[in-house]
Amino acid sequence: MNNLSEILRWVFTAIGAIVAIIEPTFPYLFICTIMILADCYTAWSLSKRARKSHPDKVSKDGKKFKSHNFGRVIVTLLKAYALIIMAFLIQKHITDGLPIDLTKVAAGAICFWQLWSILENESSCNGAKWAKLLQRIVVDKTERHFDIDLSEIKPKNE
Repeated sequence: MNNLSEILRWVFTAIGAIVAIIEPTFPYLFICTIMILADCYTAWSLSKRARKSHPDKVSKDGKKFKSHNFGRVIVTLLKAYALIIMAFLIQKHITDGLPIDLTKVAAGAICFWQLWSILENESSCNGAKWAKLLQRIVVDKTERHFDIDLSEIKPKNE
């Protein structure tokens, strides 16, 4: 019993130390998590639109959220968390004299990247005027993710 209580004490101490170290990054981790999940939702919406617009080119499973996609989401979340935590630790222990907050820069870069992906997802395979305007700036993910050659579909005057 004494041995078990020592192990539990050590485990909880280690967990408490890790939480205390990364606690200042929690707001950034939360915001980036929301952005990554929003990107997942817009990608799912795109697959539904692509299936509706091109039923012969997108499989029936195209609109489903598959386990390998979930795995990619988890890897993306882990990469974002690692970047934010490492930026915080570098800021705190290496570049603490610089007037720039690396944690905010890292979180801002992740949020910008995800926002750009969200805009690509929302404008892809979308006939709205705003989407057509946005397609002049961002990539149409319909072609890249569903192997649909849009040059055959789009009119020549676009």
